[in-house]
Amino acid sequence: MPKIKLDIERIIFIIIGTFLIALSTNAILIPNHLLSGGVNGIATFLHFLFNWNVGLLVILLNIPLFILALFFLKRHFIVYSLFGMLMLSAWLEVTKGIQIATTNTLSIILLGGVLNGFGSGIIFRGDGSTGGSDIVAKIINKHFSISMATVTMVINAIIMIFSIFFFGLDLSILTLSTMFVASRVTHFVVDGLNYKRTLFIITTELHYQVMANDIMSELLRGVTIIPAKGAYTGSDKFILYTTISIQEVAKIKHIVAHHDPTAFVTITPTAQVIGNGRGFLPNTND
Repeated sequence: MPKIKLDIERIIFIIIGTFLIALSTNAILIPNHLLSGGVNGIATFLHFLFNWNVGLLVILLNIPLFILALFFLKRHFIVYSLFGMLMLSAWLEVTKGIQIATTNTLSIILLGGVLNGFGSGIIFRGDGSTGGSDIVAKIINKHFSISMATVTMVINAIIMIFSIFFFGLDLSILTLSTMFVASRVTHFVVDGLNYKRTLFIITTELHYQVMANDIMSELLRGVTIIPAKGAYTGSDKFILYTTISIQEVAKIKHIVAHHDPTAFVTITPTAQVIGNGRGFLPNTND
């Protein structure tokens, strides 16, 4: 039963997300001669040049990619990607006549980017896909260990180069601005406000336990203690590993300085934290 519910939830996310992407494309981007990223952007580009149907182009451009995916990717990913691609194509037809009337450049960038990014974020949040560049990125990531974000960025950069050549610099900069807004909104929808800070505190045997006790009692955060040895001095060290909210950084720095002013501390941004803990994402079986 839980698996069926999870699958239905994913399908709903894909339906809503593809609708928002299609709405952004037809109501904002196309009327203002702007492009989006990935295959949808390529389809829009060809629409501007030859007045071809965008929804049909999305399907045609995806056919060779899905054939390629059959040889390299898992069937589970392919099925949901196929559903997402078909839903996007269908919504592009349904929303074809909709247009949000605005001539303000800032409104165009924000509306187009927010709708597109929110739609993409919902799809990714539901572990879905619309095929296209996601397939290319996933295959390259699997076989060459190049991140999917990097592959997507390269694809979008190629689209931007063609956009500059055919439509001029001004429209291309507007397209780039819309893509940037969309990417930030996507990250926000996927990660939410779950941004944390991960700390590694290197201290001595004299201070590590009292420092860990204060972190646990005052911040109510778990601490992992890792025995270590200084390479230069050869002395025994202890590393305290913990993840906290951004608001707790100042407090933990005060705790460290109070017990061991010579402690070595690194603080790194953390987009998602999964597991038991206050404000962390729960573990799932999917």
